[in-house]
Amino acid sequence: MEEARLIAEADYLLIVAAAGLSIHDELPNNPYHYSADFRRHYPTLARYGYRTCFDAMGLALDESVPPGVKLAFTARHFLNMRFEFPPTPGYEMLRQIAQTFAPDNVFCWTSNVDGCFERSGFDPKKVYTTQGEMNKFQCANPACLNVWDVVSKLRAVDAASTDGVLSDLSLAPACPKCGTSWPNTKPNLRGGDWFIHTPYEETSARMMAWLDNCVARAAKVAIIEVGVGGNTPIVTRIPACAFASAVHSNGGRVSYLRINPDPPECGGQNPVDGVRFHRWRMGWRALETLAPAVAKLRTEHKVAHTLAPSTEPPWDSAQAEHASELLHSQEALLWKKSYHDILESLRTPRSSK
Repeated sequence: MEEARLIAEADYLLIVAAAGLSIHDELPNNPYHYSADFRRHYPTLARYGYRTCFDAMGLALDESVPPGVKLAFTARHFLNMRFEFPPTPGYEMLRQIAQTFAPDNVFCWTSNVDGCFERSGFDPKKVYTTQGEMNKFQCANPACLNVWDVVSKLRAVDAASTDGVLSDLSLAPACPKCGTSWPNTKPNLRGGDWFIHTPYEETSARMMAWLDNCVARAAKVAIIEVGVGGNTPIVTRIPACAFASAVHSNGGRVSYLRINPDPPECGGQNPVDGVRFHRWRMGWRALETLAPAVAKLRTEHKVAHTLAPSTEPPWDSAQAEHASELLHSQEALLWKKSYHDILESLRTPRSSK
């Protein structure tokens, strides 16, 4: 299998993932796409005409739904997604591949907010969650902009809810810093420029330095993209393709495997010619054959990086700032600027200055 061989020959591994990786094909845990699953988990909200969690994204603005129903749904749904719905086996299959690389040579880039990479054993310091996480709330007070872990409050709301309704609204999440009350506190999930990116700044900077390291060193990089659909390519796939193009343009060797059951994308969502690009029109189950094949090849051929410390010195942010000096082509500089611009645009809310 050529795709497995190319991944096995790489020094660095970037995993790019979105919602398709988290969709179970056996458990009734997909309330975003299947109305039967939604009714199973959220029967009270279904009685108000909602059919899926996609429909419920505008719930906060629906005055026909009582506050107690909104709060009970939010608590139960976030606890389901972040803790109780198990990760698909696809995450463990990706971890099987990642474990054959040196720990510092792997990074995950995901729009998923369900914590499945962390729950599957990936180092959270090497997982950039571009859209936020379902275990945090943020304050809408512009003088505060606090973000905090809301899990204990969600559990309290859920425990006090009866038949999908919270009667004691004093349990609603309030900002622990300034006291702003719900509904002026909201989930720390990207839905506009009001999203507070602060909790993810450090990981974002760490990943950017990691990407720049690969480009500057003209590294051998494997990229595995799984389940990225049409909703969020600008925060994952498109900048990942720009990164792949930058590495290739600087003389590196890049393989890019896209696993997605949807029809092929337009050229603007693919890396440049020269990147070894393959597309499997399949779901995450494709990893069932890929993961053991890669692990076997890296073991059989005793690839130098299997679980061994990197032989290269660590790459820090200060070095990354000067990485452009190591680039050999204007094209590489332009591709690097492309993924930098996108990553920096995600750092919201933006200053008005």
